[in-house]
Amino acid sequence: MIEFEQLFKGLNIVEEKLQEHILKEGVLQTVPKDTFIVEQDKYIKWLAIVISGKVRVWQENEERQILLYYVNPIQTCVLSLSATFRDCKSLVHAKTEIETTLIKIPVRFVSEWSFMFKSWNTFTTNSFIISYEDLLLSYKDLAFKKINERLIDYLRSEANRNNSSIIQISHQQLAKEVGTTREVVSKILKQYELDHIVKLQFKKIELLS
Repeated sequence: MIEFEQLFKGLNIVEEKLQEHILKEGVLQTVPKDTFIVEQDKYIKWLAIVISGKVRVWQENEERQILLYYVNPIQTCVLSLSATFRDCKSLVHAKTEIETTLIKIPVRFVSEWSFMFKSWNTFTTNSFIISYEDLLLSYKDLAFKKINERLIDYLRSEANRNNSSIIQISHQQLAKEVGTTREVVSKILKQYELDHIVKLQFKKIELLS
């Protein structure tokens, strides 16, 4: 299967025994947009590795959300990974942003393979390091940047990523991305429009500067 070959190449898995284990125990699955991969406060049965697509990871408390990071191809959710080592409930939600193909590994093998195979240990270790750095950046933004700065930074980042000055997003979704309420986002955007920084449309925001 080409997806397993992509995984072996992406993670530099060269041990034939580990490849055999993954082919035997791994489950290949393609899921549509807006599908939960992990839900907060529920036990994790699988470690999902993204082969193609994108997964959004966040924490939620009442009606507020804090975006933590995105999981891209040949990556996994590190907070889910940590839960598999401790057999505890998930601290986060993870949901697909677009149609996403996954290889799911039963949790009972995740820590076991880390002791048995060097490449799997490297994968889990690197996942912790990369996501730790992402979490530090998220914390830095939350701790030191004002909400209006985080909002415009997000819009400019999305514009650069999509190579377009028009960002298709609702005020509610934007509020979730920057960790505030829809009312606060709407107020800031209205001021930005008065300042000729953005132009507001239905579920669209055009960056003017």
